[in-house]
Formats: sequence, C-alpha cells, structure tokens
Amino acid sequence: MALGESIPVLGRDFFRLTHVENTGVAFGVQAFGMWFLIVFNAVASAMLVYVLLKSQKAGPGRYPRLVEYALALILGGALGNLIDRAVFFRVTDFLDFDFPDFIMERWPVFNVADSAVTIGVTLWCVYLVFFSKPKTLSESPIKRIKRM
Repeated sequence: MALGESIPVLGRDFFRLTHVENTGVAFGVQAFGMWFLIVFNAVASAMLVYVLLKSQKAGPGRYPRLVEYALALILGGALGNLIDRAVFFRVTDFLDFDFPDFIMERWPVFNVADSAVTIGVTLWCVYLVFFSKPKTLSESPIKRIKRM
C-alpha cells in the first residue's frame, strides 16, 4: 500500500486498512526525539523482561497469571514498536476504525503492537483496582471509591 492509501474492510467507513507512518509517540504527537523514544522503549522493555524472568525463577504464584499476561502483552507491543523505530525510525500504523459519536470524529490509526500495549495496560489496571491487596493502605481501592 502507498503511504496514505486506505482500503475499506468492514463497511465503507467502520474499519479500513490505512497506511500511516508515525515518527512520534501515541497519536503521532512529536515529542522528545526519535533517539529518546528508542532508548526509553529499550530500557522499559529490558525492565519488563527482568520482571517476567524474576517471576518465573520465583516459581508459580509470584505474580498472578493476569499480571504475567498483562506484562507479556506490554512487552510484546513495546518490542514490536522498538524494532520498527530502531530499524526504520518510524512505526507503521494501519488499523483504522471509526467509532461513531465516540470522543472524536475518527480514531487515530494504530497497529497490533499498540493494541497489545493497550490491552496489557488495561488488564494490569483491572488487576490493580479489583484484585490486588494494598500493602500499606488500610483499605482497598474499591472501598475508597465507594466512599467518594
């Protein structure tokens, strides 16, 4: 596909494959510079690898499965985008959805790696809010929310 080309897949406008090249961060925001993004992504990926390997060495039960899946999804997405940035100095986005009447006119184009990071962060947040037990607080996040 040529840069900017778009092919309808589901319906005329709901889902399209659209070729976009992103040299910035989320939603194409240009910030910090490419080398910063590469180094930050590499360091974050190395930290995730360390945490996941430490979890495996500690044996079953170190982290709940949901957390391990979440971290694995975040790591996979981060590595996918890191490879694109390091090799091509840009990330290729191609998933183009339109969710009518939802926040903006059309959702920004994204890729599978972005989806993995988003799903992983969402799973991790679900775990933290609904399943984790606070270590230093006397009450759970749910009880604090209910009091508000």
